[in-house]
Parts: sequence; C-alpha cells; structure tokens
Amino acid sequence: MTDTRQVASLAPGTSSGSRIDYQLQLGERRYPVYFSAAGIPLSGDGEALLAMAALGAMATDTDLRLPGMLSPQFLANQRQLMQTFTGWFARYRPVSITAQALVSRPKAATGRVGSFFTGGVDSFYTFLKHREEITDLIFVHGYDVALDDLPRRQAISEMGRAIDQATGVRFIELETNAIRLFKDFGRWGLHGHGYGLGSAARHLADYLDRIYIPSSFAEADLMPWASHPQTDPLFSDERLEVIHDGCEVGRIDKVEALAADPLALAHLRVCWERVEGSYNCGRCEKCLRTMTSLEALGVLKDSATFPPRVALERVRALVMYDDSLIKFARENVRLLSARGLGDSPLARAWQQVLERPQWRNRLILRGRKIRGKWRRVIRKIRNAT
Repeated sequence: MTDTRQVASLAPGTSSGSRIDYQLQLGERRYPVYFSAAGIPLSGDGEALLAMAALGAMATDTDLRLPGMLSPQFLANQRQLMQTFTGWFARYRPVSITAQALVSRPKAATGRVGSFFTGGVDSFYTFLKHREEITDLIFVHGYDVALDDLPRRQAISEMGRAIDQATGVRFIELETNAIRLFKDFGRWGLHGHGYGLGSAARHLADYLDRIYIPSSFAEADLMPWASHPQTDPLFSDERLEVIHDGCEVGRIDKVEALAADPLALAHLRVCWERVEGSYNCGRCEKCLRTMTSLEALGVLKDSATFPPRVALERVRALVMYDDSLIKFARENVRLLSARGLGDSPLARAWQQVLERPQWRNRLILRGRKIRGKWRRVIRKIRNAT
C-alpha cells in the first residue's frame, strides 16, 4: 500500500553570526523563520526545529521527519506533549515524529539560569522569587510586541538596560518572526504561545542550564492552555531544564508581592496595545485590571508606568468574553472587598461588567466590529480623496 500521508519539509537551521534561519513547509504553507540575539550562542538544532513545527504538524495532520540529530529524551517528551495537547484540543491530531539519528548530547554546566520576562506581573513575580539564582532575563521581540512596533521595542530595550544596571542580571533580547508559524494553526494564547516559548527556550540550550516560564494561572484555576505545568517541562532534555513557575499563587498574590518592590513599580508592563508614546495604554483590559489591583493595594500612585487613576467608564465598557478574563475580574472584586472598597465606584464598575449577560456582550462586540469596519472604510475613502 502506498503511504499517502503528508510529510513536513524541514530544512536544518543555517547559522550566520548571531542569527539562525530555517525553511519549513507545513501542508501548503511555507515559512521562512529566523531567531537572532546579539552576542548569544544560539542552538539551531533538531530540538528547536521540532518545537517550531509540532503545532502546525498536528493542525495539518502532517508527519514530521527531522533532519540530523535529535535527543531521545526530547523526542519522548514531545510525544507525551502531543498526546496531552491532542487530548485537550479536538482540532489537533497526533502525528508521527522520526529523526535521522537519536543521540544524547549532555553538555558541561554553564551555571546560567534564565527566565522569560515581559515586564508583566507573572514574569516580575518569577524574577523576584528566584532573584538569587537567575542570571539572565529573556524578552522575545516579535511575540507580544510586533517587530515593526519600534517605539515599544525601544521602550522594552530601555527597561532591560535599567534592570540590568540595577541588578546585574543580563537582559537578552531574542528576535524572531516565528509567531506566524503558531498563529496560523491556532489561537496564540490558547494554543500557540507555549510552543512559541518552547521554541525560544530551545535556541538557548547551549547557553543556559535552566529556564523558567512564568505561569499564567494559579493551580486552582488551571485549564487547557498553551503554557501549562504539564506541558512546559516537556521542552526539557539532558541539555536544558524548562520549568513552569508560579502556579502556587494567584495573580492578586503576585501583584501584592511586587507592589513593595520599587524596581517592579518603576518598570511594570502589562499592555499589548499599540499606542504611540505609551508604555501601558491605561485603557485595555490588562491595564485596567492591573491598575485596579494596584489601586486596591494603595500603590497605583507610586507606579511610574500607569496613569494615576482608573477610568471607571473604561472599566464599564469592558466585555468579559473569556473564562480567564472573568476569573481575573472576580479576583479584583474580592481584593477590593478585602481592602474595605467593596462598595466603591471602582468595585461597582467591575461588578456591573461581571453581571452583564453574555447575549448582551455578544451584541456589544458585534456592534463594535461593525463600527470598526465602517471606520476603516471611511478612512480609506478619505485617504483616496
């Protein structure tokens, strides 16, 4: 019988100085992908290639045949990760993974420990918790900040230099265009960013002994999610230990931990919005929820990266369409109540959002989508005339 299954086309990474380039084809889609980092030895090996290709392979039912060497421990871990992922999400299918050669490649310890770091609540918490051992913080340009968002990228670089100078911890700036490889085959938050971080981690396997991935949720709130304590450690092998960190506490506990730290209050960055000249926009859901926590703790006025007050009209305009957003909002309401602010205008604004029925939320989102479409049409007409 003829084997008619699709097989991904995966070329080994080609290194040029501090940059590694790849060519991947999954189904009908071809992806030129690169990772770069000034002054850091990157590992463009079979483990990195597998981490990049696995999500798309599961989405397109495409088998993976890796060129070159692959760690047998990493292969076993990735097969386990694939079983977990396909059990969580019906849109994915387990596929065959083979390699040209299976070789264990232990390395001499470097003594370096890293942590992914965006400047947000989760990453600051992990940094402060492991401050004595962390030697490197890693920010990935091209993930939550777009490569062409130059003002925001400059602000991130300045934050990194300030933290480096204040603590002596090295701030590594990875750059990659790999996000399309994950977004084309699922939602970034729900499906893709765990593989995105795993891919970035594998590029540092020759430089670091261990790397932390800060958690998104507390243990009690865990759900199928791209970055998870069951899946993140499966990017480990004999050369690199990957640890999912911070599930022992909730987001409010993390904010309380960093609220007393001047470094965190000076540099806290949670915003994904692209607003010219703004480090945090102060208007999006992530900004408003973080500002609410800081206000409840009495330190919003001391934060250098947020507006001095929470705009109640912005809170009331929020739409809670996702279970994770609802959990975070309820945590804030509980915190406000615990601080004697349960009947404050801010608490009532959040409660109003939580009590709004989902049918009305859907209508609001539909209306905003239609208005946004018409605004874009009007702008095009005006630009054309």
